[in-house]
Amino acid sequence: MAARPDRADAPRWTTRTPERLVLAVVHNVTSLTRLLDAVQILEADPRIQVVFTWTRSSPFTHDVEEFLGDIGALTAPWDQVVSMDFDLALSASYGGDLHLLKAPLMVLSHGMGYNKKLARFQIPDSRFQTPGAGPVFGLAPEWLIADGRVVPASIVLSHPEQLDRLVRDCPEAGPAAVVAGDPCLDRMLAALPYRDRYRPAFGAEPRQTHVVVSSTWGPRSLLGEHPDLIADLLAELPMDRFRVTAVLHPNIWHGHGPWQVRAWLAHCLRAGLNLVPPREGWRAALVAADLVIGDHGSVTFYGAALGRPVLTAAFPHEDVDPASPVARLGRAAPALTPGRPLEPQVTRAVAEHDPARYAGIVGCATAVPGGSGRLLRTEMYRLMRLGEPAAPPAVLRVPPLDRGDLEGGRATAALTTVEWRDGVAVVTRVPAPTALHRGGAADGRHLAVDDTELEERLLGLADVVYGLHPGSEASTKEWLARTFDRHPGCHVAAVEESPGICVIGTNDGDMVRCRAERPELAASLVYGWLETGRRLAEIPAECTVEARPTSHSFRFG
Repeated sequence: MAARPDRADAPRWTTRTPERLVLAVVHNVTSLTRLLDAVQILEADPRIQVVFTWTRSSPFTHDVEEFLGDIGALTAPWDQVVSMDFDLALSASYGGDLHLLKAPLMVLSHGMGYNKKLARFQIPDSRFQTPGAGPVFGLAPEWLIADGRVVPASIVLSHPEQLDRLVRDCPEAGPAAVVAGDPCLDRMLAALPYRDRYRPAFGAEPRQTHVVVSSTWGPRSLLGEHPDLIADLLAELPMDRFRVTAVLHPNIWHGHGPWQVRAWLAHCLRAGLNLVPPREGWRAALVAADLVIGDHGSVTFYGAALGRPVLTAAFPHEDVDPASPVARLGRAAPALTPGRPLEPQVTRAVAEHDPARYAGIVGCATAVPGGSGRLLRTEMYRLMRLGEPAAPPAVLRVPPLDRGDLEGGRATAALTTVEWRDGVAVVTRVPAPTALHRGGAADGRHLAVDDTELEERLLGLADVVYGLHPGSEASTKEWLARTFDRHPGCHVAAVEESPGICVIGTNDGDMVRCRAERPELAASLVYGWLETGRRLAEIPAECTVEARPTSHSFRFG
């Protein structure tokens, strides 16, 4: 066992001196999220103390200190830990001078294996650079060897195919390899049977299609190649049939800053986009997804490994190892073509999906589904020279999100079409903030806007305004009068008078009560009725609205 630290500024244990001291080496937010899956395997063992350190070797420094503080990690500065003895060091990146550590080092991947080409000492910046050509990150000698020796004592690989490529590129490192599966994937696989518990946070009803758009970092990523794709999807996919969620690589968030990311996507957030935070949530999004649109990042591959259909909107084959599973998926998966109608491409990808299509590729994600924790723990305790606990390690499902964990998620203005088919009003709505973002026209659709909408331009253009303001009959009439006074272009207004009951008025003074739990649909139904040249008094006592995939019955009078 390594000697305990005796420096004056080293931690002082207040209960008992730990038998083993483990160092968790943080590179950036991405690596920290993966490290947490690994150190969780050591939980409940009172013989072990975990200390975190930050190498400060990544250009993506934003939020690392805050993240460590929020999880309550005991931390020590890098220049201190390199002079201390540890029984085990864990890292989910090769960034920093890992060869200086006085501990057996175990390195895990911070994504789905090792796929991207990236030269050491190249400073990747999501604003200006791309990984580009070079050796495969994590498999080449320049990442693994320092001072003539292989630095990691254990190189954790998820599947033997990675071992083949490791031996191909750095045969000296072969003896250090340990095939131990993927704890991140295991946690998602454990969540799949409970998928229905993950969808509500994303606003995804059982018959809605939940589209997850994933982008890694760099100019050849999905967002680098097609910065308007998320807005285009929101503008074209009917909001009653689809939910759209964005999962952006933490390097995007922390390379540009969260304020800037939110600013770039502000119109999308107002259009109902779910924006997943950078620390946690992307795994829950994949569990809840019906389709993943992505690039050469790990999230796209994980989506395929969970059995979801995938479309690639960008895939720079020159940036990945052609022998890697990610490259093979990029060659096999259908491509989304921005600039062509998106809804048919999305619908076809979901309808024609065969989960067995990529079985030979995604099977390379892990050699031991569900068994990674057991193998990793055995290797950790071997390196620490410590007997394992009797109880098996826990496999914890990824946590479901609450609605409040996400940003966006609610569209308050929609371009709406009402078509009458055999007496049924078929309503199709798309979010107005994205549909009109680049100055597009309504194209015969009417604009229905919630009166809480903050963009005054949309309220000024509104044909229909609706609100939720329960009150007396007098206050309802006042609300309608005030709404028409504020918005002279508004033709129809609807307000909830009491739960399940709304009052719909027109700008010429007509008014009708309607039993409806969706006043926005009832108001658009009335607008569509009047648009055919008929009077409000002629509207049937019962009307059916199809806002596919759901159907609603409204009673007037």
